[in-house]
Parts: sequence; C-alpha cells; structure tokens
Amino acid sequence: MITVHDAAGRLAAALGDGPAAKLAASALVEADALGLPRFGIAMLDEWTVDAAPVAASDGAQAINWLDCSSCFAPLAVASAALDLAGAARQFGIAAVFLRGVRGFGRLAPFVRHLADAGLLAIAGAEGPPFVAPYGGIHPVIGTNPLALAIGQGADRVVIDVATSTATMADIRNARVSGAPLPDGIALDGEGRPTSIAAEVAALLPRGGQIGSLLGLVVELMAGVAGGGRGDPKGRGVFILAFDPARAGDDVDWQARLAGLKRDWTTGGGHWPRGGGLSLETELDGDFARRLDTHLTRMTGRPAGR
Repeated sequence: MITVHDAAGRLAAALGDGPAAKLAASALVEADALGLPRFGIAMLDEWTVDAAPVAASDGAQAINWLDCSSCFAPLAVASAALDLAGAARQFGIAAVFLRGVRGFGRLAPFVRHLADAGLLAIAGAEGPPFVAPYGGIHPVIGTNPLALAIGQGADRVVIDVATSTATMADIRNARVSGAPLPDGIALDGEGRPTSIAAEVAALLPRGGQIGSLLGLVVELMAGVAGGGRGDPKGRGVFILAFDPARAGDDVDWQARLAGLKRDWTTGGGHWPRGGGLSLETELDGDFARRLDTHLTRMTGRPAGR
C-alpha cells in the first residue's frame, strides 16, 4: 500500500520536483485514487525524457497562447495554471489558451488549485469530434469537459463535468468488456440509437440542448479562440481566472459564497467538491506496482532508490 501523499511526492520528484511537477503529480495520482485510471498515471506512457520544457509566461500580459505539442501535457497544464495565478493577481483577470495538448486528464485539480489561491477559475478542453450536436446525427465536437472553482476550505465549490453523455474512455472500456451501453447515450454510423459499444460513431450531449450548447461554448473558447480545433498535434485547452477581491470591500464575496452554499444544501442540493481526497488515502498494490514501473523508466534506476 502507498498513500496519495507518498505517491504524489515520488512522482513529483521524477517530474522535476518544482511547483508544476507537484501539481501535475497530485492530479495524476488523484485520478487513480478516484477510480479513473485512464486519467491517472497511465498518462505517464506519454512522458519522454527529451520532452520540451514548458514555456513560462513572462508575466507581461494577461492573455497568452502556448503551443504545448512537444511538452508532457499534465506538466504543461500545471505550469500554465501556476503562471495564470500570478497574472490574475497582477491584472485582475487573466487567461491562457493551450493547443497541441496530448492525453489530457481531469480539469478539477487545476481549477481547484486556483480557487485555493483566492481566485475564480474556469477551464475547458476540446478534442476530436465524437459528440453530435443536439438534434444531429454525426459527431462535430469532442466530449468537451468544463470546470469551475471558487472558494477555500469548507465553502469551496468545484464543478467538473463532461458535456457529453459519456467519455471516450467509457466507450473503449465497454468495447473491451462487451457490456451494453445505457440507452440514449450513443448513435451508430447511420445516426440510429445503439447500445453496442462497437457500433458507436457518436455520443449524444448530456442533458440535451443545454449540454450541447455548453459543449459548443468550450469549442468556441478552446477550439476557435484558442486555436485548438482541428489541430492534428493535440487538444485545445483554455483556463481563465479572475480575482473576485477586486470588487472591493463593499462586495464580501466569501460571505456570499458561504450563504449560497447554506441555501443550496438546505434546499437539498449537493455542493460539488471536485473529487478532492485526503493525502492519507491509500492506494492498492496494483497502483504501487504500476507507479514503480513508470518511475523506473523515468529515472533509469529501480524505484525506491
């Protein structure tokens, strides 16, 4: 057994042990701990020792566009989030658009990090066409997850959702297992509903028209404004952050957030936390063995030495 804390620490050291390495490592380990291995340390298969260093912002502007096609994606996104925190404090609002992002994972850890820094953060990622628009029968956009986070401590809220009915990983897993898909989530090549994973040519948007329009918002931001749409080198990602404290003392946003949480939960609502885990959460032996294999390849020496 190994804890989330120990696993993230060992992985961060192998990734360079800087702030971006620590954030990226914690995001990957957390995904495994949440039962999402496709977004966890399996992404280390794409790490190479000669990967280009992540371009750092010079801090001179509030908006940046970065080509990350030669970088290890989790490090690129983590570095961008860290730079964005400083820019948002300096300018009040800041954004970064990444393109060429390969093997993208979860958004929640990165917007949560920005919320912990006292900011409101919004992020989205587009990808290869796999989701049909509402009322359509052919794929046009990706699963296009969207995330938002604000607040600290018990009041912090983290929303991270795919705008499609399922993910590409869900379909791949169903193809391997042969399990039927739930009704109403996918279409075959002729645009007909199907529950057979091997026949899936398109997913449907989550929640009908609302999910379809949210997916379109992500595509407009990350794909069009950010330049990611149609890029053969990888996905487009955007992260936006602003400092709500800029509203001044007459707007106590933290008190308003606490009040909203109280109203929401009193009304029976679930206050989303974005999957954060205790650092002492234990991961099983299979995870430890997989991590050791990756660390041995990355460091060139047996794990633990």
